[in-house]
Amino acid sequence: MATVIESEIVQGLRNGEFILYYQPKASLVTNRIVGAEALARWRRPDALEVPPGVFIPLAERSSLIRQLTLQLLDRLLEDVAGNGLGQGLSVSLNVSARDLEDATLTRTILHALAHRRLATTVLELEITETQALQGGERMLSNVQALAEAGIGLAMDDYGIGYSTMDTLSQWPFTTIKLDQGIVGRMLNSPKNATIVRSSIRLGHELGLSVVAEGVESPEQHDFLVESGCRVAQGYLISRPLPFNEFDVFRHNIGKCHGMPIGLVYMAILDHIQWRRQMVSYAIQRTALPKDSPVRQLDGFPALCLTQCALGKWYNGEGRYFADNPMYQAIDAPHRALHDVGARIVEAVRAGAGLRDMAPLLGGLKQASTRLVCLLEDLEDAGLEALYTAPEPDCPAASQASLG
Repeated sequence: MATVIESEIVQGLRNGEFILYYQPKASLVTNRIVGAEALARWRRPDALEVPPGVFIPLAERSSLIRQLTLQLLDRLLEDVAGNGLGQGLSVSLNVSARDLEDATLTRTILHALAHRRLATTVLELEITETQALQGGERMLSNVQALAEAGIGLAMDDYGIGYSTMDTLSQWPFTTIKLDQGIVGRMLNSPKNATIVRSSIRLGHELGLSVVAEGVESPEQHDFLVESGCRVAQGYLISRPLPFNEFDVFRHNIGKCHGMPIGLVYMAILDHIQWRRQMVSYAIQRTALPKDSPVRQLDGFPALCLTQCALGKWYNGEGRYFADNPMYQAIDAPHRALHDVGARIVEAVRAGAGLRDMAPLLGGLKQASTRLVCLLEDLEDAGLEALYTAPEPDCPAASQASLG
């Protein structure tokens, strides 16, 4: 493996030898390219390409990482603004704790986006959990300033840290990227499979995007589709590409399977949580004295048809199944469910006891059972379509050998 010294990096920065390659991120719902990760490459005058694993750690151990990040950021924004990279895409850039320790990078990003009149949503910064843990209050403050401006923050290598949950709770992450090691082992390890499924569900409940890294086989792709993951990145989709090649590739639609079947499972879980919260609310509140002021307080799940998680799915990504009779049949029990829910809240506030509530809870269960049956039938039909369709001819998979 090639070795370099700091003075060579300094010379490379002066000569503009550091460039960006873009690795596509594909939607597992539509198969369209929805984003990219900008990856640093060093192409020296002698045509030798130095691997990032050689020069990035050296730059991070010195003050050179800040200069490198700023230079790459400028190149990225030029591609986004001048070459149209930002049209409909979000592009992520890896940054280090050192980059974010002072406000230089934060000010540069905000000024550059404003100067170029770019939406802040075109840019996402990636940091690892370890880097987040290394950062202090100043780093967190700078990150929060970027987040408040609308710039995304992704936790890279999710699943290999020591206190991931605590980090997620304290930092304004908008995306978690499942570590490629966990993704690579998930088909052969029940524990890793559980970690992947649970992480996807956690991201769904927290309102975070989930990106699976290192996806290399159709089997991994289909497992992630079934699990409800929305975005994948890896050699199955494409190796990292120079800008010109990426600009052509991004307009292609992949031939891998893609459908929101995993999101039906998410909808089932969302509904079960809604029903459980409603039942818990009814039982707890009816156990209180009739005149308890607590009965008048909120604490029940969303009563609006379009505002509950199931309703958002039904009127959003669920419309993929709009022509399916099972999808169409969901509307009636869903409406009945919310009607019973509204009557439960009204009865609680009117002073009803648990015995008075029994018929309403029975009606809630009946509507819920019908709804879950329809969702499960829809999921079964989708799984059958996913796994019995002809083997996909994924042209990106053949590119893996070129990487």
